[in-house]
Amino acid sequence: MASLADLAAAHTRLNGPAISHLQRLVGSWSLPCDLSFADLLLYAPADAAATEFVVIGHVRSTTGVTAHAGDPVGERVRAVDRPLLRQCLLEGLRCERPLAGPLPAGAIDEMVEEGITAPLGPGGLVVDHVPVRFGDEIIAVLTREEQARSVRAGTGLEREYRVLFDRLASMVEEGAFPAGRPEKSGEYREPRVGDGVLVLDREQRVEFASPNALSALHRLGVQAEVIGRRLDSVGIDDAVVRRALESRRSTITEIEDGEDRSVVIRCHPLVQGGRSTGVLALTRDVSELRSRDRLLVSKDATIREIHHRVKNNLQTIQSLLQLQARRLGSGEAKDAVAQSARRIGSIAIVHETLATDATDEVDFDTVVRRVVRMVEEGFASPERPVHVRVDGELGDLHGETAMPLAVAMVELVQNAVDHALPGRTTSVQIDLIGDRRDLIVRVSDDGSGLPDGFSLDRDSGLGLAIVRQFVVADLGGTITMGPARTQDPVGTLVEIRIPRRRDPVTVG
Repeated sequence: MASLADLAAAHTRLNGPAISHLQRLVGSWSLPCDLSFADLLLYAPADAAATEFVVIGHVRSTTGVTAHAGDPVGERVRAVDRPLLRQCLLEGLRCERPLAGPLPAGAIDEMVEEGITAPLGPGGLVVDHVPVRFGDEIIAVLTREEQARSVRAGTGLEREYRVLFDRLASMVEEGAFPAGRPEKSGEYREPRVGDGVLVLDREQRVEFASPNALSALHRLGVQAEVIGRRLDSVGIDDAVVRRALESRRSTITEIEDGEDRSVVIRCHPLVQGGRSTGVLALTRDVSELRSRDRLLVSKDATIREIHHRVKNNLQTIQSLLQLQARRLGSGEAKDAVAQSARRIGSIAIVHETLATDATDEVDFDTVVRRVVRMVEEGFASPERPVHVRVDGELGDLHGETAMPLAVAMVELVQNAVDHALPGRTTSVQIDLIGDRRDLIVRVSDDGSGLPDGFSLDRDSGLGLAIVRQFVVADLGGTITMGPARTQDPVGTLVEIRIPRRRDPVTVG
């Protein structure tokens, strides 16, 4: 089955940033799906006039009956058969239905029933349409679909959950959901709606608590009434709630009470009209899981400790090399030792990042900016000012990829500085580009360019030899070099292209 990005690229006119936004939405939509008690589908227009749509995403809730027995992803739908899809996309208007209960006499029934003939029974589907906004445009339509025969008034808990779904749907309309890059769950057990739901207002007071959420709080020793109170007033650290309100992104933490009581809390900020209105918090009692974990040797903690010690040792070596460089009289020797110190420093930065993360991946964009800052500081002088600019992002990379790639980038920046034109500021541009198959790094400068007849095989020095070893031999990538521009100074453009790491699939 093709991925969302594949389907969108092949069958729609959506650009890269819009597709990335839809990928983030699909990555977070299990929350609104569980709150809706229905299936969620994502429809993207196949043409500019929106005469046809393609289903590029589908998820089933863990709380309700599915409306689609098969897999609708990849299906094409004509606007003449589903006119509300086109209306929702072009007009940006949401088609809502009442949450529950009969309508008063004389009221207008806004419920939309589209009699889709499929193996769904005679009742057809009840469909809610939500426009998906990205920037100033409506780029897709999110639908909540359930079988008409399964629609029911529901309990008070269900009605509360559907109200929460409506609040998240409004955020989708405004382009505020999902809210940025969420904090990593790491070794935490990610909570779902069925594990427990808390709703807090913008003053951090609890407005609603599901029975499972109350049970999780009771596990932490909270016996007092929580409705209308802040979590810190009942003895629960509410820093995770404050972070969600301040940063407007999803946050997560684990709260422990003794050795045998642990609860994970994942907070999602609620926004309306650009203003924070509260926090939706999911709770999960992981006490039994933690008790079991404590009986095993923590591999993650051991690996992080190893990375921490390696980082400390590398930083010690880097400091010794820097001290040695200061005592050398030869300029060439000083430069060689300083370059080695920067290489070791870049490796230490990757190990430091791995030491603070429970996974084997690092936020490479953060690593790049730290490495660039280290190189700029190493070359900083009135005689040879250096400015390095970084654009784009590669996201999270496995440590085995991030480490050699970071060292290669240090070498390329050092090369750019070494071959800069005298008497002027050296400007280096780094572009990070990640697609589905490859990781691409482009480093360009404004120097004198490559000499005539340059050959990477024949004329590369130590720095380029290191880059070639890491990129080609270790990462299976390619290196191309050429002029950065047609006019003087022509400069040099180096492009590194590395295939994305593929983890082996375990069968059985």
